[in-house]
Amino acid sequence: MSHEALNPIHPSVLPELDPVFVQLYNEHVANTPAGPIDHALLRTKYSVLYSYGTGPAPDCARVYDAEVPGHNGDMIPVRVYEPASPGPWPVHIDFHGGGWGLGDLDTESHICKHICVKADVCVIDVDYRLVPEHAFPIGIQDSFAALQHIHAKGAQQFKIDPTRISLGGVSAGGNIALVCAHLARDTNIPLKLVAVGTPTVDDISKYKTASEAPWPSMQAMEHAPTLNWARLKWFDNLKWQSIAPTGPERASQIAAVSWYANILDAPNFEGLPTTLIYTAGCDPLRDEGEAYAKKLIANGNEVIQKRFAGVPHPFMHMDKGVLFRPWLVMGKKLTSFPPQICGKQSSLLI
Repeated sequence: MSHEALNPIHPSVLPELDPVFVQLYNEHVANTPAGPIDHALLRTKYSVLYSYGTGPAPDCARVYDAEVPGHNGDMIPVRVYEPASPGPWPVHIDFHGGGWGLGDLDTESHICKHICVKADVCVIDVDYRLVPEHAFPIGIQDSFAALQHIHAKGAQQFKIDPTRISLGGVSAGGNIALVCAHLARDTNIPLKLVAVGTPTVDDISKYKTASEAPWPSMQAMEHAPTLNWARLKWFDNLKWQSIAPTGPERASQIAAVSWYANILDAPNFEGLPTTLIYTAGCDPLRDEGEAYAKKLIANGNEVIQKRFAGVPHPFMHMDKGVLFRPWLVMGKKLTSFPPQICGKQSSLLI
């Protein structure tokens, strides 16, 4: 499979993209020669993949690495960002994106710094284990175990206020945060907020082609830059290849997947925390993220859902110069900066 995400922008989506992004992409990415997708190489480069659109981040008072128990008690790394104010602080737990098989503690470091400084909260970024070395849904399992530990022991280990927890993430990390909100509710862990960008929601293994998917954005943005249908299927295949092909191990692993394959199938949508969902106008995942928001609303939850026009899937990473800065102010109140991207106003769907 060619490295299609680096090819020039497809003419079918060019009119839907903001000219500022198009210029940035053309200057830095579009002429990169296509080649086979090398998973190991992509891992080494993933955390700087969108650096051409990433601006400088503010300095936190302190940043350090630590460990917390993950799934089955195995220790996993976390990175802690502390604000300058005296603790105990509210805590925002971040789960990075990367399609379940990419990403590390550097992937969303600039996002974590912005949230820490602008929201005056402690941010803990979770380095969950990846597929295919570990069976899906290891990212969800590790992340929820980390949340449980931070709620139970975080006051002592991290000087945080365990009654003021928010969750967030981008793409697959957004999926993890949304799933963990269900699990937290079911285990009486109070959450103040869940704030996610461009989350994955549906199980696209059910569809052989983009035209089979029920989401118009899958067809309209089949050839979108940075994330398109072919790349989505590559990530999805990586996820399902982590499951044992036969035997009792496969049966237990499939049982563990449960409704995580498509979080619209979650058994209970009531009593979930206030949820903020950002979607991108030029993202194949746009419509499924908005469908999830509508299901939350239909079940009586408080939801803010914003679609940003003219931008592709990883726009949360792109805050250089005039590009959008989607950082949130969290703590005593939730505020979003003006919803503007390169001169285009977003739509606000509630």
